[in-house]
Amino acid sequence: MKKNSLLVLLAALLLACTAHAQTAVDSTLLGSDILSLINQKGRGSAIVNQSIELRNALSRHIVSNSSTKMQGYRVRIFFDSDRTARAKSEAIAASFMERYPGIQAYRSHVSPYFKVTVGDFRTRADAQRFASRLTNSGAYPYVFVVKEQINYPNF
Repeated sequence: MKKNSLLVLLAALLLACTAHAQTAVDSTLLGSDILSLINQKGRGSAIVNQSIELRNALSRHIVSNSSTKMQGYRVRIFFDSDRTARAKSEAIAASFMERYPGIQAYRSHVSPYFKVTVGDFRTRADAQRFASRLTNSGAYPYVFVVKEQINYPNF
């Protein structure tokens, strides 16, 4: 009986020490792409060696899922219903794609509103970071994050 209680006490002590050791987590890199961080100026470089089979498998996966939609977030940069809203939405989408050529702009119409949303973000945090960037640019006065079906992201 004493042996069992001693084992339980030791197990509890070990569990408490393990739990305490795991509380100090550095979250500064949370959500960051490690390869992008390594390749930033002054931080070094990384060489990734991979077989041609792995590259082909990844390419097939991307092609087969290119039309797949998933739940994610976009940033709304335009939302209006006046008589010139259609023309405004076209102009805003075109100017956005000139400014940010790597980020897709989507126009939609749900009567009576014309909307322009941009990006395909998997997390709200990523969308919010981009929304802050757009707000700070001053080009888009009313910017907010919306939850939508997004295109399968590129890797």
